[in-house]
Amino acid sequence: MDQDILIIHQHRLMLDMLEMGLKKQLPQLNIATQLSIDTAQTTQETKLVLIDIEQLNKVSFRNLGPLVNRHPGARIVVLGSHARPEVLLARGVHTVIDLNHSLDDTVKRVESILAGRGSGLMVCKEFEQSSSCIFDCLSERERLVLRELCCGQKSVNIATKLDISPQTVHSYVSRICTKLNVETRQESVFLGMRHFEALQAM
Repeated sequence: MDQDILIIHQHRLMLDMLEMGLKKQLPQLNIATQLSIDTAQTTQETKLVLIDIEQLNKVSFRNLGPLVNRHPGARIVVLGSHARPEVLLARGVHTVIDLNHSLDDTVKRVESILAGRGSGLMVCKEFEQSSSCIFDCLSERERLVLRELCCGQKSVNIATKLDISPQTVHSYVSRICTKLNVETRQESVFLGMRHFEALQAM
């Protein structure tokens, strides 16, 4: 069976969130996922490849050939930040999405690409300049809970580690979502993972 979208991302949690978000909005599409670039040959036709920028590093920005040869005709969408995203576009990348946007915005952009609209950059410069202060609004405890969520921990495990009840963890998650102006736990994790270095340093 041909695949409409292939997602390649090194973080399982991020991979699952992207897959879940896309399947919710685009249930008619066949979506495949991989944790790394598969070097085996394939006969599957792919319309769109969403690839984590770290994975793309492995096939070299200067030579997108291996990825293009593996998925001929597919539009390549890079997920992540790059100092000069326009260079990626010049080398054959269809779109660069820096993931400072919400999960819903990212899914909508993918939907528009599949419909033949939208290419180029989807970059929030203001977020890029202030990633270190995105989490300033969170308390120390809330940042700790968000870090644990980004590491794939479940509420019950976080509760045990912090010696609090699972209900208290849920309350923290609710406050985190409100303060970060996101609607779901998944989106808060999506944002946390996107700026994990800044979150970890706080």
